[in-house]
Amino acid sequence: MSEQIPTPSPAATPAVIPVPPAKRDGVVPLWALGLAVLLLVALGVASAFMLTRMRTLEAELHRRVEVVGEQAAQARDASEQEAAGIATYGNRLGSQEAQLADLRARIEAYEYLADDLVRSYDERVLAEVEHALVLGQQQLQLAGDAKLALSALSTAEARLARVDTGRFLPLRRAMANDMERLRRAPMADLSGQALRIDTLLGSIDTLPLAFDRSPTRAGAPAPAKVAAVAEPTLVERLAEEVWAEVRQLVRIERLDRPDPALLSPEHSFFLRENLKLRLINARIALLQRNGAVWREDMRLAREWVERYFDTRARQTDNALATLRQLASVDPGEGLPGLNESMSALAQLKAQRQRPTVQREEKR
Repeated sequence: MSEQIPTPSPAATPAVIPVPPAKRDGVVPLWALGLAVLLLVALGVASAFMLTRMRTLEAELHRRVEVVGEQAAQARDASEQEAAGIATYGNRLGSQEAQLADLRARIEAYEYLADDLVRSYDERVLAEVEHALVLGQQQLQLAGDAKLALSALSTAEARLARVDTGRFLPLRRAMANDMERLRRAPMADLSGQALRIDTLLGSIDTLPLAFDRSPTRAGAPAPAKVAAVAEPTLVERLAEEVWAEVRQLVRIERLDRPDPALLSPEHSFFLRENLKLRLINARIALLQRNGAVWREDMRLAREWVERYFDTRARQTDNALATLRQLASVDPGEGLPGLNESMSALAQLKAQRQRPTVQREEKR
């Protein structure tokens, strides 16, 4: 089938070069067929390997896709849970904000109630202190009694000391200054002198007037002597009685002062009332320690008693003695008032009123 090529001798050629056999037309050599088979087998093996590899890759890809899907689902679930948690947290936050707002409203209400309670208590304390100060001021102005005024101030200061936390310090300082001034003031017995004037006022209506007094006889009739020898006859007794009646027709009296003024009953009433008013005015001047008015009223009252009333009567003599003793009393200087305490109390009440108005405007 194939031609045999003669093999040259080693001496004739340096090397043997294989020469491919000549191809025949239309005949495939065996080695080509084997090569093709080998190629086909290789291609099949490669194809099988590639197919296996592709399937492995496809399975791996499919597995990774599933893993990615699971992760995406987990992420989606996690995001949904997170969104739900955020929504729940938002709801909780809103609820907590509502509760916080409600708590703040309650705290403000409690603070307002506490402030109102403290303010009401302080106002009650200030009302008690104001009452004590007004009472002390009245005692000074009407009765001139510094002891009672000092006692009222001491009671009010002790009341403030029990509840004070520094809020009433200016008021307590002013009250301490007023109490110190009252302690330094002279403590005259003006109440006792005022009582003597009241007793004198009660006796004005019983004093006899001067023009009502009957003149005294120049000589009292001598007591009847016991008859030594015989009793007087009827004619002698009759003559003696007639002579006694005749002597009563004319009276002669010596007056040490001008004639007393004749007053009608109406004028007598107004005289006694005016004398009472003069003594009442003198008592007020005594309690107010107004020495000028006191001395002038005492002088006029004594002049009226000496001029219009019977000085020989026991009641009038006692009244004049009382007036002289009262005229010798010196009321002294005026008592200090409680102006500083009253001013401090008014300022404190005004300062406490302003925050209340502002708080009401805010509400």
